[in-house]
Amino acid sequence: MENVYDLSKITRSLKTDENVIAFTSFTIDQVNQPSKEGVLKISSFFRPDWSGYLTLTFIMDTDADLRFQDDLTGHFAIINENTLRPHFKGQFETVFRCPMDALSKSSAWYFEEINIYFKSIKGRERGVIEQQLIPALEKLLPFHFGQLEWWDQQMPKLKIPQTSAGKNKVEAESLTSALIKWFRSI
Repeated sequence: MENVYDLSKITRSLKTDENVIAFTSFTIDQVNQPSKEGVLKISSFFRPDWSGYLTLTFIMDTDADLRFQDDLTGHFAIINENTLRPHFKGQFETVFRCPMDALSKSSAWYFEEINIYFKSIKGRERGVIEQQLIPALEKLLPFHFGQLEWWDQQMPKLKIPQTSAGKNKVEAESLTSALIKWFRSI
C-alpha cells in the first residue's frame, strides 16, 4: 500500500501566520543519480524596532530515500552562526533551527526550517536575500538556486498548450513549479 501525504496539512503546520515574501527552486546534484529538485520558501518577521528574522523553509521530495535524507541533514548541519556570519554585514545576529512539528514529519518529504536573526531587517529583505543570503547558501550547500520569485509580484498567466485537435495538452511539470503554484494559491 502506498502512503498518501497531505501536503496542504503539512504546510499549514509549518507556521500558517508567517509573512511569506519569496520562493526559489533549488537542485542538488547527487553522485551517480539524477539531480533532485526542491523549493525554498522565505518568510519574514519584524519587531517594532525593525529587528527580526528570515525563516528559510527548504522542502524536498526524497522518495523516502533514508540515505538521501541523511545526506540532506548533513548538508544543512553546515549552516550555523559561524559559517553564516562572514557572509553578512554587521546586522547579522544568530541562527536558530526550528524543529518540525509532528504533523510535518513525513517519510517521503524532507523539511528543514532555519531562522536567521538580524539587528535590523525591515525594508532590507530583498537586498539581504539577493546579495547576501542566496550567495552564502550557494557557497555552503551543494545546491543550485533558481531565480527568486517575490510573493508580491503578480503570477504570470499560465498558457496551456493545445493539441492539434484543440484540446488542452496536459504536460508533467516539475515538483518545484507545482509547489510554487500551490503556495501562491493558499
